[in-house]
Amino acid sequence: MPTLRLHVFNTGWFTRQEKQLYLGGGETRRILPVLAFVIEHPQGLLVFDTGLNAAIATNPRSYLRWIDKRLLSYHSNPGMHLSAQMRARGLAPEDVTHVALSHLHYGHTGDLHAFPSARRLLSCQEWQAAHSRMRRLRGYLSQEYAALQFTLIEFSIDNPVTLEEVAAHGYGLDVMGDGSLVLVPTFGHSDGHQSLLVFLPHGAVLLAGDAVYVQESITRPVAQPHARSSDMAWRSLMGLRALARGDHNALIVPSHDDSVLHGLERPDIVMHREHAN
Repeated sequence: MPTLRLHVFNTGWFTRQEKQLYLGGGETRRILPVLAFVIEHPQGLLVFDTGLNAAIATNPRSYLRWIDKRLLSYHSNPGMHLSAQMRARGLAPEDVTHVALSHLHYGHTGDLHAFPSARRLLSCQEWQAAHSRMRRLRGYLSQEYAALQFTLIEFSIDNPVTLEEVAAHGYGLDVMGDGSLVLVPTFGHSDGHQSLLVFLPHGAVLLAGDAVYVQESITRPVAQPHARSSDMAWRSLMGLRALARGDHNALIVPSHDDSVLHGLERPDIVMHREHAN
């Protein structure tokens, strides 16, 4: 299996009460990051989720219009959008060969146009959801993806049992054809949500997207509220926990909680904490 390196970027923040993040949470408000991930692979760079659009830092109300207040208010700083941070760290957006999206909610698709030559990977179910009549009320901002072409993936709804099963039986989509990057269905948060398994030299990392919001959901475990399908979201959470079972080095990293990486010293994971003001 090839040697990979994972880069973790923060593109902005939003604030939510804990009761909006997991069932049984309280009134405490938490500031959460909006993460985007870049994986160095011998065949090129793969991006998992692209974070917020650059306009969120300068004129969010004009860019998001009524969504900014009615759904969720995001904040960012100039230069925090993913492609700008990549260039500053010597990762050329032109070298991105694949962009895999957990789903098409606008906290994940903001910099999608920065990778025009990349192959974009999305589940069929998510593509259909993003073109439904109620899409704006469900967090979809079509200007970020409508003009782009996607490679659509047909997943079954079954969840895997272990990491060994993924590797041995070809579960999910083997993105690079070498078993190092595998997309798996984690439906529930949205109709076609997917997560990415990254088999790094020092242990697997499961990029969960919004299948879970925060680490509490994983460790307790406890469901997230307001999922499109509560039953499927719970099954996906259990599937993610099962994937990590048996590998004490495996990490589950949601797109809005990087706390499991704080203080971690691994040469195959790079946290980029510096942000523009």
